Amino acid sequence: MIMKISQLKPGFLVREHKNNGEIDNFEVVTVKPLGRKVEVTFRSLLGLESALYPADAYLNAAGC
Repeated sequence: MIMKISQLKPGFLVREHKNNGEIDNFEVVTVKPLGRKVEVTFRSLLGLESALYPADAYLNAAGC
C-alpha cells in the first residue's frame, strides 16, 4: 500500500523494489516530525539507518 511518510508508524514494513527484481524489507523503528520534513529510522538485515523525507512524500508500506 502506498502511504505518506507522515502516516508511518513504528512496526510498519517498507518494501524497496530494485531494478533486478529483488525486494528489500525495512521495518520502521521511529518516525520523528521535523517541521516540513520527517526523520524515519529503519531496521534491516544490515542494522539501523535513518533518512529524512518531505512529510508529503510517499512510500510503499504495510501496517503491522
